Amino acid sequence: MSKLNSDLSDNTIHGSIPYQIGYLFQLITLSLRQNLLTGEIPPSFGRLSSLQVLSLRSNQLSGEIPRELGDLSQLRSLPENGLSGTLPPELGKLSNLQELWLTSNNLRGDLPKDYENLKNLTTFEISGNNLSGPIPRFIAKWVNLYSLFVTDLQTKGLSFPESANLSSILSLTLRNCSITGSIPPYIANWNQLRFLDLSFNNLTGGIPSTFKNLFLYQMYLTRNMLNGTLPDWIYRNVWELKSKIRGKFMDLAYNQFRFPEPETHKTFPEEIVRKYCPDGQKKSQYNYNLHINAGGDKHYIEGICCNGHFYGDSMADSSKFVQKVTCGAAVTGASLYDEARLCPNSLKYYGFCLRNGNYNISLYFSEIVFTNNDDYSSSAKRVFDIYIQRELRLKDFNIKEMARHSNNVTIQSFEASVREHLLEIELFWAGKGSLYAPPSFHGPLTSAISVTPTTVQNFEVNRPGRLSKIGIVAIVLGAVLALILFLALMSRLGWIGDRELRDANSSTRLDWPTRVRICHGIVKGLKYLHEDNPSRKIVHRNIKPSNILLDGNLNAKVSDLGLAKLYDEENPYKFIQEKGTVVYMAPEYAMRKAITEKVDAIVLHSKGRLSELVDKQMPNEHVVMKQAKIILELAMRCVDQSPTLRPTMSEVLSELERISN
Repeated sequence: MSKLNSDLSDNTIHGSIPYQIGYLFQLITLSLRQNLLTGEIPPSFGRLSSLQVLSLRSNQLSGEIPRELGDLSQLRSLPENGLSGTLPPELGKLSNLQELWLTSNNLRGDLPKDYENLKNLTTFEISGNNLSGPIPRFIAKWVNLYSLFVTDLQTKGLSFPESANLSSILSLTLRNCSITGSIPPYIANWNQLRFLDLSFNNLTGGIPSTFKNLFLYQMYLTRNMLNGTLPDWIYRNVWELKSKIRGKFMDLAYNQFRFPEPETHKTFPEEIVRKYCPDGQKKSQYNYNLHINAGGDKHYIEGICCNGHFYGDSMADSSKFVQKVTCGAAVTGASLYDEARLCPNSLKYYGFCLRNGNYNISLYFSEIVFTNNDDYSSSAKRVFDIYIQRELRLKDFNIKEMARHSNNVTIQSFEASVREHLLEIELFWAGKGSLYAPPSFHGPLTSAISVTPTTVQNFEVNRPGRLSKIGIVAIVLGAVLALILFLALMSRLGWIGDRELRDANSSTRLDWPTRVRICHGIVKGLKYLHEDNPSRKIVHRNIKPSNILLDGNLNAKVSDLGLAKLYDEENPYKFIQEKGTVVYMAPEYAMRKAITEKVDAIVLHSKGRLSELVDKQMPNEHVVMKQAKIILELAMRCVDQSPTLRPTMSEVLSELERISN
């Protein structure tokens, strides 16, 4: 029989891989990349004795790598799937193997010693897994290697070997591998080296002087502990080559270098704070909140930092850092999510001149890049870490998994303290997720950021003269009483309403599940008015305790639609003069801004410390207090000064249903 080549890539193939393929003994090439395949790799592939190229890239495969693949002679790639387990030692028998791609899986454990026999490897990429153990010394003996890509190793205290002869190496990436010690001068002997990334390690010392002889196109030493004075040739090479290539040539940020004159390259957040937010200035000159439309044109923030490059598209420039929603995609929520800011490695936001104190920080996410089945980006993974004030708050965060789908919204909320008037938020790509799946835009992505004080009274604003818009909003929000936190919880039984609303049996007690169910009923009623009404969207405009009725089974009903209006998106100002009870008035009325259905959410806010709003008669159980805290934080989001940052009733309902379940 003649030899066979089978290219089934990019064909929208669903289902699992048939085990019968293992009987095509004359098969030389099998490409199934960029499909929608699921399930495991059939062990029968080990029978394909003639197979030279196997490409399974950009699918949704799972399970372990079959040890039977060690019987093949030219295994090429198994990248970007959900493969798990340890690396089979049997792959070390593939002495003729030239390329091994195992990026973006869920592999764990050490690199087997048997892989020392893979001396013909030219490409070894194993980034974005959960591997542990040191980088094996035998890699230094792979003299034919021209691309080495290792990231995110779990073992601490690794160091470079005393010597290594990678004379053919073109691209070297050892990123986020906990490497200690100094950068070895012998790297300068690898005269073919063009790309070097040693960022996010624990390297010390300076940049070897021998590096001036290297002809590097890109060098990343970001966030180590390197020190010493930067040599003049660093600047000379930067400016000579920057005009010849696209993108950033070099990133040395977040080290301890001393800068020679001129110091125009030196910009540290702490210095900006000292310059523009000196101690002793009037308290009213400090900010006490921050709202950022990350993908929009305006940013109410003085600092933003992005570094790195896209490995799958190293020529992509900064125009790719703002991504628009895919045509035809329906993002849940406002136009806030139509655009998002993207960064290859580390995306940082700085809030300067903030008042010292405790803040609620909400990060708004929607995956609007990896969405389409047409280009198979729907199978791609975006994984990154979230740091606040340089503290890891969420590891291996995946927008699609948390939001349960592309184009859905997930909001991650945290508490943090601001000291010395500086807030730092970092979204950091450690190396996990998809690298080459089109479009090749790995790294963190965010739609918006909201920073508000945890308690309003700690941030009172005292300004002489006429009230500003912020002052008006503060007065309006301060007038909202603690007894109306209905969506969050029914704090006290007597707050349900007036005499005509009272549960005939005065001894009726509301347990916690009943209170959550009442909140659920209120939100469900508002959702019907805002979104499910078959005719047009209706805004209630007068939500308050006396307009919530409870039947004999304590089911909540939204009543009194006397001030309700049909909402006209083309004329959101038409009923600016009309409003309900002043104490429940949204700030848009006072500030004469456009009115949307989000005015119905303002009733959820309460002045004071949120923890004190929990009914003292409620059992102090862990589950109850945990759910109460979630609901209270949800209520605070409902009264954000910016209507676009308040959740829709669908989002509130979804959160309550999750709590109820």
